[in-house]
Amino acid sequence: MTEDAPRTCRSVLLPRRAAAAALIVCERSGGWAVGLRRALQGAEVRIRETRSVTECWEELAEAPGGFVVVELTSAAAGELLGRMVRLQRDLPLARLAVVADRSLAAYEWLMREAGAVHFTCSPRQLGPVARLARRHLAEAPVPPQTLTDQIWASLPWKAKMNDQ
Repeated sequence: MTEDAPRTCRSVLLPRRAAAAALIVCERSGGWAVGLRRALQGAEVRIRETRSVTECWEELAEAPGGFVVVELTSAAAGELLGRMVRLQRDLPLARLAVVADRSLAAYEWLMREAGAVHFTCSPRQLGPVARLARRHLAEAPVPPQTLTDQIWASLPWKAKMNDQ
């Protein structure tokens, strides 16, 4: 098996126009994203922030192999749950973790049953979420590239050009 074989296998499931997998955080305040950035320190992971479940799913449709961290709120619980139960069918490459205020801790097993890979009510306990996101993004399929893009990506001075 050649060195390029895993990359080829990882690219076959995405449509040509799909973006690379992304870490998408859906919350109202921005506090969970701050905690997640702290937990991801040193990792080259860019966080896309959204403020509604609808906006989050639009971002996820562009990057169908993404990892979503979504804040559960009592106001949006029904909409979130409805989208979560369809996630595996509609976007089988995506994964989702749920964060919530402590007052919503009783929803943990419902969210896990609906497909959440993790649930936490503490911004101080985002380490497991960060590890899951890093692992998922490292293994996520990559969008197919044109021959020209593949050649440019393989050139030895590519890293130097990105630094400028």
